[in-house]
Parts: sequence; C-alpha cells; structure tokens
Amino acid sequence: MTIYADLAVPLPLDGFFTYEVPEQLRPHIKVGQRVLVPFAGRVITAYVVVLKKEANLDAEVKTKRIQDILDTAPLFDAKHLKFLRWISTYYMAAPGEVFPLIHPPMLNLKSCRHLSLTKEGEQMLAEGNAGKAASLLNAVGTGVAVATLQKKIKQAGFYGFVGRLKRDGLIKEELKIKGGAKAKTERTVELAVDIETALGDLKRSPLQMKVAEFLAEHGKTTFKVLRDNFGSVDSAVKGLKEKGVAVVGEVAVERDPFAGLAARPSDFVPTQEQTVAIEKIFSGLGKGFAPYLLYGITGSGKTLVYLKVIEEVVKSGRHALVLVPEIALTGTLFSYLTGLFPGRVAVVHSSLSEGERYDQWQKIRSGQADIVIGARSALFAPLKNIGVIIVDEEHDPSYKQSESPRYNARDAALMLGKILGATVVLGSATPSLESFTNAREGRITPLRLSGRVGGGTLPEIELLDMRGIKDVISERLEHLMQEALDKKEQVILFLNRRGFSNFFICRDCGEVIRCTNCEVSLTRHKGDNLLKCHYCDMTMATPAACPSCKSGELASPGLGTEKVEEEVRRLFPEARVARLDRDTTRRKGSLMRILGDVEAGRIDVLIGTQMVSKGHHFPEVTLVGVISADTSLNMPDFRSAERTFQLISQASGRAGRGEKPARVVVQTLSPHNDCLKSAAGHDYEGFFEAELALRDELGYPPKKRLTAIRIEGPSEVAVLRFSKTLQRAARASEQQVRGEVMVLGPAPMLIARIKGRYRLQMLVKAGDAKLMNRFLRLLLSGLGKPPSGIGLVVDIDPLMTV
Repeated sequence: MTIYADLAVPLPLDGFFTYEVPEQLRPHIKVGQRVLVPFAGRVITAYVVVLKKEANLDAEVKTKRIQDILDTAPLFDAKHLKFLRWISTYYMAAPGEVFPLIHPPMLNLKSCRHLSLTKEGEQMLAEGNAGKAASLLNAVGTGVAVATLQKKIKQAGFYGFVGRLKRDGLIKEELKIKGGAKAKTERTVELAVDIETALGDLKRSPLQMKVAEFLAEHGKTTFKVLRDNFGSVDSAVKGLKEKGVAVVGEVAVERDPFAGLAARPSDFVPTQEQTVAIEKIFSGLGKGFAPYLLYGITGSGKTLVYLKVIEEVVKSGRHALVLVPEIALTGTLFSYLTGLFPGRVAVVHSSLSEGERYDQWQKIRSGQADIVIGARSALFAPLKNIGVIIVDEEHDPSYKQSESPRYNARDAALMLGKILGATVVLGSATPSLESFTNAREGRITPLRLSGRVGGGTLPEIELLDMRGIKDVISERLEHLMQEALDKKEQVILFLNRRGFSNFFICRDCGEVIRCTNCEVSLTRHKGDNLLKCHYCDMTMATPAACPSCKSGELASPGLGTEKVEEEVRRLFPEARVARLDRDTTRRKGSLMRILGDVEAGRIDVLIGTQMVSKGHHFPEVTLVGVISADTSLNMPDFRSAERTFQLISQASGRAGRGEKPARVVVQTLSPHNDCLKSAAGHDYEGFFEAELALRDELGYPPKKRLTAIRIEGPSEVAVLRFSKTLQRAARASEQQVRGEVMVLGPAPMLIARIKGRYRLQMLVKAGDAKLMNRFLRLLLSGLGKPPSGIGLVVDIDPLMTV
C-alpha cells in the first residue's frame, strides 16, 4: 500500500507539501520525525506532519519521494504538533518558519553545490597550462562549496566562468549534504591491569608511576584532569599504553554554559503571603490547565514561590519550564535550581555557542533534564511531561519575537499550557494590562504579594524636575551618590539607551551624520571611536571633520550609557564603576562576571540599560538614579506610559532590598506626568485603572485586538503603489466582515527606511481575536502575492505601532 506524508519545509511557504514514502522507509516513518527530501533542485530537511493513504493531488501531479529519515524517534508528539500549528495559524506564519524552532539550527541538514577538479583539471593545473583559469582551479583544489568559492574569487561573471570550466571537463559539480552536529569528546585513560602489577613495571618511570597511582585511585580520567595535576603527560600515557598498563579511549562531555557557577541554597522559610500563593498553586497541579498571575511589589519573593512550585512538580514525576525575558536572569535562577536538582537543569537561549545549544538540547531530549530555563526560544524545547510553565517578568516586551513567526512567548505559554493541561504561572511586579485585565475578569487566578521579604520597605521615589538643567547627573543625584559611596553602599544608574550619544552633529552647519541604509542618525560609541547604526549594524570611524562643510566643530549632545559612565568616572574618580549593556556583555562570560562583581561588592556604581532593571537582588544597593524618564515616555506608541511605569518601577525595585533604607531619584522633564506620579507612589492599581480607561476610549488593547501590516521594499515608488492595492483590499474585506473592524493607513512608519527598505504600515483594530483572524484571512486571500521585491509583514499584537 502506498503511503504519503504531508511535510513542513523550512522555507517561508504557506501550507504543507505531499511526498511519497518509499517502501523501505514505511515501517520506520512516524509523525514528528525529520526527513530528507528533494525540493526545487536541492535536498533539504522537512518535518512529517501527517501520514496518509491518499495523496489528494491532481492526477497529473507527480509526487516526489522522501530520501531518508533523520530521527529514530519523533521530535514532537501530537499535542506539541497542535501547538506548532496554532503558532503558525494564529500568528500568520508559514509552517516552515515555525517547525525549525524545535531544534538547534545546526541540525537542519541541506544540500549545497560542491565543486572539485576532474582528472583533466588536475593534469592541466600540474602542467601549468591552465592560463586564466589557474586561479579558479587552484581555489577549487581538493573541493569547495560554490558559495565559498564565490567569496574567494571576487570576479565579474563568476557563474559563467564556472559553467565554461564544467563544460570543458575541468571541474565537476555535485550536491553534498551539510549540517548536523557532533557531541564533544575528550580523550580518557584508565588502567588495564591491577595497580600492583602496574607498579612492578614502572620503577624506572616516576611520572608513569604517579599517573598509574592516580588512575588507580580515581578510575577513568580525562587527559585534561591529568594535565591539571601533572603537567604534560602525553609521553607518560603513551609509555603506559605501550607497556599494556593503560588503555586510551574517548568519552562524550557536556559543554556546560554555566561551568563554575556555584549552586545557591534555597532553604528560605516562606512568608504567610507566599505560603498562601504556594498552596493555591499546589491545589491546581495535575488537574488540567490552571493559569495564575503572581504579582506584587518588587522584592516580595516571587522567586521562592517559583522554586517551591517547581520542587513539588518534579517530586511528582513531571517537568518544569521556566521562561525569563533577559539572558541576564538565567544565571541566578539556574544557581537556585541546580542547588535543588544537581545536574537536572538545562538552559536554552541565543547566547549559547552552537555546541552548548546542541548539548543542552540533547540533555532535554534524552530525559536527563527535569527543568528547562531560558528565554522565549525555550518554549520549543523537547521537554516531555510538563507539569508547570513559569513566565517570569511576564510584562516584558522581550517576550515578543521580532521576526517571523512573530509570537509572544507569554501568550504562547498560556496556549501550550492549555493544550498540555499544565499549570501556568505568570509573574510580575508590574503586570501587563492584558494579564491584569484577564485576572480581573476571572480568566486567570490572581495571587498577590503585598510585602517585601525580610521586612524591607519600598524605596522613596523622588521626581526631579530637570527643566533648565543641562547636567547628565543633577546636583541632587550627585549629592546622594556621594553620601551612598561614603557609607560604602552601592548605586545603580539606569538609562535605556546604549552608546555615548544617540547623534553626532556639526556645530557650524547643523549636519547630523546619518545611516546610509536607514532613516536614523548614527550613535556615537566613543570608546571604540565608531559611529554605529543600531538597526542595520552599519559602522564607520568617527570623522574628524564634518562630511558636509569640513568643519572640525563636531559635537555629541545626545545621551547614552557610555556618556553616563564617563561622567560618573569624572565626578567620582575613586569609585569602582561598571557598565552593563549589550556593548559590554558581548564576550562570553562577561555578563555573569559583571553581575558577580556587583553581588560581591566589588562594584560601587553600576550603570546600565534595562538589563539592570529587573530580577536582580543586590542588598547593598541603596540608591537608584533614573537618568532620563522621558526616553520611553515620549515614544509614539500607545504602550509608552505602561512601558515607562514598568521600567521605573522595576529599576526602583533594585533599591532597598537589604536592611538599609533606600531612595530613588527619577530625573525628568515631565515631573507632573500622571504615569510618573503613579510610579513614584508605587501605585500600580491606580495607574492600571487610569490607563485602561484611556485605552478603552481610544480603542486599543486589551479591550480591542490590534494587528500591524507592514509593506517594505527597496523602491519607495513600488511600496507606495502596492500600499494603494492593500488599501483597496482592506476596504473590500472590511465590508465582508460582520463586526467591529477599523483600518488605519497605510502611512509611513516612525522610521520610514531600515536596511535600505522603505516601510509603510497599516493598523487594524478588531473587537476580538476571531474577528481579527477572519478579516486578515479575507484580506490576504484577496490581496494576492506582492510584486517582486515587496515584502508583506503581518504582526499580530505588535509592540510598536507607529
């Protein structure tokens, strides 16, 4: 009987593709496996979604055959398949953009064009008769990928030249499969005989005798351990092997991203409020989908609630998934969890090396991990039998994926929990309006923690009016910093903008140096002597003169964390200062080193972006300075007030976690703004009520659903032309949908050009998710395929709307 398979291919193509399963593969193929298939003249990895007896294709369509099966066991089961299909459907993403998220990218096998010399080519090269072709034939050598060769031979008409050499029989082309991963191994040594027999042969070889005695005591040992104890041991081990005393082998070793990170004890006694929250969550474990919102002031002990819940879940034989918005937050939770479950915790995030990512994935898939902790991509880890999903700092915009599939990990975690019948705990001191509304309306169970653990008090927040003040650090903040430093206390300064200055301007002609690819000014990074674009990564050396008028009067009046650091070092030359942002944490281990130095008291003043503002517990921090509250407050985004309230509340929450009283100074040009006054009063619920009323009046989430549809392309004229087509299709779809739908635009985006592509955006508001989904499907089906070079992006529940 012929069997067919519907496959998802890792390309941005809608729908699934039907292939025939060859007879020899039929007994082994299962839904959830990866397979190798021919596709558009090459060989790629695909994912088995459905097995069926009928192809359901037109008679004249000839199905291709699957070439091989890559996995002995499925990578996803029926429930996870349902989840992956939901991601694809809800977020309007092609299946091939969703399914590759379930494993590290290196496991995605595909073919590449590979060139090698023929015997005639080798002979011509050896005889020196290759002429103009000599450089290319030399570059081909023993074999090379076409893409690699093109980078080496930067020559006009490259593909025509390669084609002529193929026709002349001097080179040949074949498809080779590339990709895959290997476990890391280390060489090992162990004794082959008992130690008494061994020592009899080693009396004249002192180093060999020491190594043999060490092996007798410790058993099989890696070369690395032997070298750490005895220095160079290669010749000694070779001698032991030749005498038959030892045998050399290999053992797979895990590439540990947190090697050397000490486990932390978690033997804290829960407060009464924590106990109530823990018992409430316990009551729902194992009884189907149960969502909770754990919220309260900063420092109220949400982490301990997480730990107790995870401990209970793992004791019951199930597993736990913990999501955090920032990679910086994985280390602390990992330390606590490894203290409870040594060797049973895996970590997943984008900063891992390829090898580390593969090892962690294998650890999870093989069932060696009971707990997975990571950023949003951890949602797709192959963790089985999940009992609880925890989303820490659930309000954080980092949970939103900026590339397709544009999912929100918080919302996706709730859907995964619903499909799996698991408990889901959303945690935040400043919940998103969407989550708090769900809790208010009974869709999520609210659990409130109102007091700080250990009897600490919330810091006093002072709004400092900066109108007319040009200083980066006001006299008031400088004075408080000096007081804190004199008392040997720590200070955090927060500014959510990295670099030295966000623009570089000529004082004589007013020219601002801008990115050539984007409609933005370049950010100055003084330490590197560079100007950088934070959107396309264009970089140029800082010019000595204005490119326009050649004047040397160039200035950096903007503000960034690098400038704040320079000012702090000028004002407090004796202070130990560190900066925590993306620029200072690029090197592996730098993030954990900086945080460790702060925790150990080796840093007096820490300056940083939002990386410093959440989740960290620094008891000696008694002063937090928000350098500019207006950075996020004045963004043209309907969530700007919410983001500002959250950022200030979270940054303020780093102060006063010990026994000493603490203070927060918020520098602002808008001291009478209601959002800032609510943050200064630690009044989340007051802010929530006012903001919700404003959102309802303007028709924004959480009461309404929002989608952004973006058109982009290299030609401004072509983008404008297609925007008219989109507008007509939207009006037609609006008339077909029975319900409340409002279409705004298209209009130029706030940044009208990024990476050389012009951008227009249409906003769609709808009364509920079903209505929005129906409208979008009508719109896209009526719109048809965009012209060549034009991209169409559909972003459900976008973060930035302008």
